[in-house]
Amino acid sequence: MLSYREAIRAIRKHSRRLPKKPMPLEDCLGRIVAQDMRGRFDFPSFDNAAVDGFAVGRPRQNQTDFAFCGEVPAGDGRRRSLKAGQAMHVFTGAPVPSGTCAVVMQEAAQRINGRVIISKAPRSSENVRFRGEDFMRGKVLVRNGELLEPQHLALLAAGGYKTIPVHPAPRVAIFATGSELLAAGQRPEAGKIYDANTPLLRGLVKKAGGTPEILSKTADTLESIRQSVREGLTRDVLLVSGGVSVGKYDFVKEAFEIEGVREIFWKVNIKPGKPLFFGKKGRTLVFGLPGNPVSVFITFDEFVRPALLAMQGKRSAGESREGYLTKPFLNGSRLHFVRVECARRAGVFQVTPLKGQGSHQIAALARAGAILRVAPDAALKRGERVQVKMMNGGIYA
Repeated sequence: MLSYREAIRAIRKHSRRLPKKPMPLEDCLGRIVAQDMRGRFDFPSFDNAAVDGFAVGRPRQNQTDFAFCGEVPAGDGRRRSLKAGQAMHVFTGAPVPSGTCAVVMQEAAQRINGRVIISKAPRSSENVRFRGEDFMRGKVLVRNGELLEPQHLALLAAGGYKTIPVHPAPRVAIFATGSELLAAGQRPEAGKIYDANTPLLRGLVKKAGGTPEILSKTADTLESIRQSVREGLTRDVLLVSGGVSVGKYDFVKEAFEIEGVREIFWKVNIKPGKPLFFGKKGRTLVFGLPGNPVSVFITFDEFVRPALLAMQGKRSAGESREGYLTKPFLNGSRLHFVRVECARRAGVFQVTPLKGQGSHQIAALARAGAILRVAPDAALKRGERVQVKMMNGGIYA
């Protein structure tokens, strides 16, 4: 049985970035760009007006009266020019005529009898956006390895990009074992329970940036599980919940072996989640998670999520907070991931272990605000200072 750190090291060793893939710009939010993205041209690509107003040619000293000679709407590609003492009506984003000294805001000018009268002499280059002032051709717009936020997509769109090379979302096959499981909406039956693990894993995979693909319901037979494993091995990652222990109907490990999955480890010295399986076939990572929902959550968050992020070129900061225990906690012989409530009272961040630490108790998991990691055989005292991992960890490139 591996220690927690040994299991983390083994998973990290086998988690590799997925090869870069061109994707449509609109689908790249939250992805990691896989190469430096450079400007293909100067931006703006022409001098243009920053406001609606009047482009004026070189004025005489303190000149405020100009001859009107036309207008330039946005998108007009015709070449225009201004002589000294002339003015043209221009609109925001429109190319300014050659010879423009400045653009006077519309509110500061009047058209009267073929003349443009301005309230004061303009400053040179006022309200003109110059070619290349935002970025020049060849300039790096987004660096290799950056996490693409909406503002990056706007910049790349302005740079004329339609597709972006990124590390794609891992395709993650999911199936839950258990003949006792009912899908949501099915009629309750004696001896049956509703499947909580599939929606849990679907949500966790999506939150980690992966693409969940739910396989068909699997009965507790070797052949049925083998069929689902075989299909799941065509994806980047296979997640199976339940059936990895040593019960009479636990066929998952046997199915993995028959289908050619190489076992890297089985069992980790943690609570909950001890019977975690990790293996690999080709490029596909294979995780056999325990059957209880809390164990699924903990093993996913601690072991699967980092692997999915690594495949996308991401890392997890894991937001942590320091607080004080409101009551003592006595741990057993395994590293324990304790579900806790958090509250700030009188300026102090307080941490309270929840009742219901059983690996089947979903209600306590849903109420938890953080996870407290407690070392084997530790005896924590009331008022002791502790570090907790908040349920919503940060992701960065």
